[in-house]
Amino acid sequence: MARILVTGASGLLGANLVLEAADAGHQVIAASHLHPVASGGVEACIGDLSRPGEARRLLETCRPEWVIHCAALTDLDLCETNSSLAYRLNTEMAAAVARASQSVGARLLHISTDAVFDGRRGGYVEDDVPAPVNVYGKSKLAGEEEVARADREALIVRTNFFGWNPRANRGLAEWFLSGLEDGRQRPGFTDVWVTPILVNDLSRILLRMLEAGLFGVYHVPGADCVSKYAFGERLGRTFDLDPLLVTQASVEDAQLAAPRGKQLCLQAARLLAETDIDLPGLDLGLSRLRDLRRTGFLDRLRGLVRSQA
Repeated sequence: MARILVTGASGLLGANLVLEAADAGHQVIAASHLHPVASGGVEACIGDLSRPGEARRLLETCRPEWVIHCAALTDLDLCETNSSLAYRLNTEMAAAVARASQSVGARLLHISTDAVFDGRRGGYVEDDVPAPVNVYGKSKLAGEEEVARADREALIVRTNFFGWNPRANRGLAEWFLSGLEDGRQRPGFTDVWVTPILVNDLSRILLRMLEAGLFGVYHVPGADCVSKYAFGERLGRTFDLDPLLVTQASVEDAQLAAPRGKQLCLQAARLLAETDIDLPGLDLGLSRLRDLRRTGFLDRLRGLVRSQA
């Protein structure tokens, strides 16, 4: 079992990863900025990794064997309107964490995104040339490049995930559910296609990839390429809610600040060729999402993150 530092531990991926890694027997250090993590068996630390020297200080204090860098600015529209903040949190912070990981001899897994592609055709494999269409994607691609430059043995994972959030802000799945459970309509884009994977399945795959000693760029998507409209409809059916409340919409009419790629589905060519890891289908992921609430995992997740200090 490894000593693992998870950055962005109060976010959707980070918090779920903390619990999955701890449940798997790893020694977990949960690093966050404003929202401390409180869980038995998990070591919590607070720090602003975007500040000069902070990543080096934190890693020298904690001495992890593995670092999983989840912290990022993922609000596409905020990135578009505040590009300096986007590059500070998605590029400069990633570079600082990579250099700090190198300095303490820790293996680094850096989380990236399908938004590094332009979304014109979909079906992207690892060797396809990135061409992001918004500041978020551009800042994340620059982060990939900085990580690879600082650490040739870093593992970089592009993905698109959904799941339960430990805090009040909602991801796509919870946004759909909050409306459907109240009997309200929710629009779903028919012209934006992705390969979403349940964050808990993603977390377990990430741990297996680190255990296998993989490095370089890998795609870790779900097995199904679906529109966001189809995602919402299938989620409604899984939770025994009215799928007709999910209405068809176009991203072109949404008046969003950041342009969106439309065909962003990923293929895990390298992962499937080099490992025996199976990618879960969407229906299985949605069923597991439902079961995580029924079995008490969601309650544990919601109790993990304290209020803002």
